[in-house]
Amino acid sequence: MSDPGSKSFKKDSLIYIESDEDSSEVFVVETGEVGLTGTPGIPRFRTTLKTGDIFGFTSCLCRRPRMETAVARTDCSCAVLERERFIESVQSNPELASRIISYFAQELRAYDDLMTSPSEEASARDDEAHLYQLAQHLARKGRPAHAAHALRAYTSRFPAGMHVEEGTRQLAALEAKGAATPAPVTRGLCRVFADGQMIFCEHEPGNELYVIKSGKVEILKISPPDEILLSILRDGDIFGELSIVSTAPRNAAAVSSGESVLLPISRESLLSVFEKSPATVGRILGALSQRLWFTFIRLRAKVFENPLTRTYVLLENKLLEDRVSLLGTKPHTLGLGIAEILGMAGVPADQVEGVKNVLGSDPNFSFQFRQVTIDSPSALEAKARYFRTRDHLDSPELRGRKNPAARIGLDLHELRVPPGTIPEA
Repeated sequence: MSDPGSKSFKKDSLIYIESDEDSSEVFVVETGEVGLTGTPGIPRFRTTLKTGDIFGFTSCLCRRPRMETAVARTDCSCAVLERERFIESVQSNPELASRIISYFAQELRAYDDLMTSPSEEASARDDEAHLYQLAQHLARKGRPAHAAHALRAYTSRFPAGMHVEEGTRQLAALEAKGAATPAPVTRGLCRVFADGQMIFCEHEPGNELYVIKSGKVEILKISPPDEILLSILRDGDIFGELSIVSTAPRNAAAVSSGESVLLPISRESLLSVFEKSPATVGRILGALSQRLWFTFIRLRAKVFENPLTRTYVLLENKLLEDRVSLLGTKPHTLGLGIAEILGMAGVPADQVEGVKNVLGSDPNFSFQFRQVTIDSPSALEAKARYFRTRDHLDSPELRGRKNPAARIGLDLHELRVPPGTIPEA
């Protein structure tokens, strides 16, 4: 493998821009200073980079568009590493891998703080109730082993909880009936889970991620009364990675599908694992970078006050999640109904009709039942950029006061579409 190349940049020149789809390179500052800027309202963990600092690695690792704009603040030079060369460098340097994970942790923490609304804070405070309700739901669904797992998690996490006496009685009754699944078998450094065995449940604390050595694992979102199968993971996949960089409880459940052999990796053993298994480094960093990137684009759609801006940016982000180029002109269909789109964009109830009118009058959209087809991704990107620009120009700093209810970016009363143009679901 050849040595990394080097590029020189004049002061104020662009190194790359936010949303650039060419993210195959990582940069290391050799001389001078580089500045990172991005979407207004989303603070950067790092804004000034100097000799030895690395940047551009998050998007590069997960093969996604750039999350920020990099500008030369002075005349500068940067070493440039292609993706594979960078991964090789990290695999051979466990301390560098740990530094990058620390960066992911701090930026994710900052994003999570911004993502948390007052209602979400209340929901987090009610985590005890959610875990107990999850156990009751699993019991009602005739899944006693899963219910026992959730009750063990509840009584362990909340020993003085409101429902701990009843939860303890329920757990004892389930165990007396033989419902409790035995602990996974240890095989070397791995744990072996039986078919249908719950590995962890939602709202349960965790400090380990898992690498699947063999078998399959189902990732489920259980929000009574609904259950959604998020994904089925196979050999080589990693899950539970957020536990390495966050103290937040699990946000989904993991269940073994058939026998599965899993390698657990805790925060404390991370550096040791990196030293013994360099190949694991790339997979973990890839999973963490993907987590950070998805958190960033969800946040990017929430920072705008204008509900139309949020809606267009949300649709733009959904294309990116599906790995659709925003430069493309071929139609793409999203499996989202209008109610889901407006709900995910956080459109206030008193502005729903206005936003629906704008979407219905946009010739780039075709709405069907629980689907929207975007005829031209590049046209959507241009419209989203237009709304973002209007949102910035109409910011509180420029107009001196906040009045979000008074502005939506367009005169919605003049943009009407006939009833039934957009299906409700």
